[in-house]
Amino acid sequence: MLLTRALSALVLAPMAIALIAIGGWALTGMLLIVLGVATWEYVRLMERGGFRPARGIALALIAALLVDPMLPQVNLAPAAISLSLIASLVWHMAHRTTTAVADWALTLAGGLYLGWAGRHFILIRAFPDGTAWLLLVLGGTWLADSAAYLFGVRWGRHKMALTLSPKKSWEGLIGGAAVGVVGNGLFAAAFGLPPVHGAALGLIGGTLGTLGDLAISMMKRQVGAKDSGHLIPGHGGALDRIDSLLLTVIAGYLYLTWFAGLPTT
Repeated sequence: MLLTRALSALVLAPMAIALIAIGGWALTGMLLIVLGVATWEYVRLMERGGFRPARGIALALIAALLVDPMLPQVNLAPAAISLSLIASLVWHMAHRTTTAVADWALTLAGGLYLGWAGRHFILIRAFPDGTAWLLLVLGGTWLADSAAYLFGVRWGRHKMALTLSPKKSWEGLIGGAAVGVVGNGLFAAAFGLPPVHGAALGLIGGTLGTLGDLAISMMKRQVGAKDSGHLIPGHGGALDRIDSLLLTVIAGYLYLTWFAGLPTT
């Protein structure tokens, strides 16, 4: 399993880095594909639990939130959120299943969670030195996640959330966060950026990345699923692959605008 995960990462990582470096519509297109697949998996998970979110409305909301930063003169996001709120309510009123209220909430929650997080990849990339900053946000999360796995296997004794993710331990969290801080600080220096900000992004990745992972685990356990899908060998589905990034890109953007002095975009 570990070898399969490593081989998948070796194939996918260079493609992701190349599209991040290109930025613009290339990055947006990649996010539309990845988050579109993740949304499909999310709806399938909820259907497994007996719910019926409106897949099309969730996908349209995500697409609008991702395209919005690329077309600032149009200001799509407020209109998309407003229309999704109304459209999903009307849709579920018209179809009136026994879970209609929950379906309405799940439609909006899925679209907002994935779409709002997704747009922050684009917002960070739009910063000066945006390629480096985005790689630091993502790299800090992946570095901490990998280190947490290794620390957990070797020294993990105290479980964090046994019912959600039995293998996660406090020792793994602490070890992963420490490696994320040190490693990301060094990466920032290599990029010619302040190491303190790289270290802070590593800490965010090591803590909120774990929380994002547990959040998706909560959804999967709710419906009795282990993985969101089987798209990526050794990693599960697209949602499994990006779960730890969904909160870190939001928190990373806020950190960079509040504490690193980067301009809001």
